[in-house]
Amino acid sequence: MGSMADHFDLESFEMLKDVMEDEFDELLTVYVKDSDQRLPTLHQALHESDATQLRELAHSFKGSSSNISAAPLAELCRQVEQAARDEQLHDLDVVLSQIDVEYAQVRALIQTLL
Repeated sequence: MGSMADHFDLESFEMLKDVMEDEFDELLTVYVKDSDQRLPTLHQALHESDATQLRELAHSFKGSSSNISAAPLAELCRQVEQAARDEQLHDLDVVLSQIDVEYAQVRALIQTLL
């Protein structure tokens, strides 16, 4: 597992923690729960070549990842969103694999905080 700095914008993450106070753990818990459900759906949308659903799911995952300052994961989701918008779905399985790996790291780090 990498360090927090490898997977999060630490300054933004700490600011969020300060602002959220007691609700911070709940935010992270909801993020993990939602992401655990969203990830298989992303893969399914790619498998079905559903560019619209893939774009919407990637956009949502990008936003939630950005909200918790998981910048590298948000960037990978942005790449999928853009490719789906352009209906360029070939080679997205590679990016989704990168998302799987990055999310696993983010999730593991979050679990150490809860």
